[in-house]
Amino acid sequence: MSDLPPATRHTLEAENTTLRAEVARLQAHESQLVHVERYQQSQVRFHTIFEHSPLGHKIIDADLIIRQANTTIVGMLGLASPLELLGHRIMEFAHPDYVADWTRLQQQLWAHRLPWFALDTCLLRADGQPLWCRVTSVLFPDEGGELGYTTLEDISVRHELEAQVQDVAQQLQRANEDLDVLIEELRVTNEELLEANSQLGHANSELDTFFYAASHDLRLPISNLQGLVEVLVEQLPPEARRAEQVEPVLRMMQESMTRFRHTLDRLADFNSSRLAADAPREVVELAAVLEEVRREVAPLLLAADGQLLVELAGSARISFATKYAHSVVLNLVSNALKYRHPDRAPVVQVRSYYELGQVVLRIQDNGLGLSEVQQQQLFRPFKRLHSHVEGTGMGLYLVKKILDNAGGKIRLESELDRGSTFIVFFPA
Repeated sequence: MSDLPPATRHTLEAENTTLRAEVARLQAHESQLVHVERYQQSQVRFHTIFEHSPLGHKIIDADLIIRQANTTIVGMLGLASPLELLGHRIMEFAHPDYVADWTRLQQQLWAHRLPWFALDTCLLRADGQPLWCRVTSVLFPDEGGELGYTTLEDISVRHELEAQVQDVAQQLQRANEDLDVLIEELRVTNEELLEANSQLGHANSELDTFFYAASHDLRLPISNLQGLVEVLVEQLPPEARRAEQVEPVLRMMQESMTRFRHTLDRLADFNSSRLAADAPREVVELAAVLEEVRREVAPLLLAADGQLLVELAGSARISFATKYAHSVVLNLVSNALKYRHPDRAPVVQVRSYYELGQVVLRIQDNGLGLSEVQQQQLFRPFKRLHSHVEGTGMGLYLVKKILDNAGGKIRLESELDRGSTFIVFFPA
């Protein structure tokens, strides 16, 4: 270019400068077109998200006027078209009790300049039903001032569940209060019951003392009276004893004194059953107890041509007061022989075994047996179910009382005319 004339060179340089300027202008214009295209694309994406979001979206200004709303929020409010929202203040759709929530949102965003704000509030649907929603609003700049991009999430189900939880919590609180009242009433009742038990204990103690005194102190006078009657009978001349009026009277006197002695015996037995709970325990060999019982019932076995069969498991030791263990076994074995069936010789089977750490004793007979009605009355005091055998009606009652007081129990299995089985559970 240096070989060119100066005029030509200046012309070419001017044209080159103009060309570069035009290229720069074209490049700037192209850049603006790219930005415009990107902005349009972002607007398309924004409107797509805005319109098709499952959440309700709206844009509000500083006066809470709705500038834009999507179809989701229209459906949430039960409206027909977004046009029913645009240009209206959001206050118009607020539940009357929650209008202040929107005033608070307005202050926090536009007055206090918070970048975003969220709250739970209630709107009114077109049908008048409440719509509980979670509102989140974010400020963003606009040509006419900052706008609020607001999202609404339907939380009606959650709100209902929370209300149910709160209702249940209130019911639980009331139930706890009622329970506290009941516990206090039970405490008072327990105190009254303890006092009543204490008084009952004193009464039982006094009753025990009375039984002991009655059975002990009356034995001597009745024995003396019985002895005097016997002396009187011996001193009377034979013809006087055989007199029509004398012999029945003497017999009735003797029978009355015998019944009186039996009554004293019942009182003594009743008192002894109360003492069973306090009696010191010791290791008792059931084999030794049964051997002693066998000797005592030997006359009954011989008279009835009966059998006493014993089968004890292992050592068969129990922790019990010896005299009460003997009383339990003797009562049950002797009853099995006394109440035998008239058509067959009595067979009494005694067997022991262990069950859940307890020694169990089964005493089975082939005697008269008991009906269901009789079984229900069996362990009552002074209750006799058979009148053909002499007794006081206290034996089985005392057996049960002794076992109950010592922490054991007794059970009966019986069939009328076939026999009975008494099952004794000694305390572990």
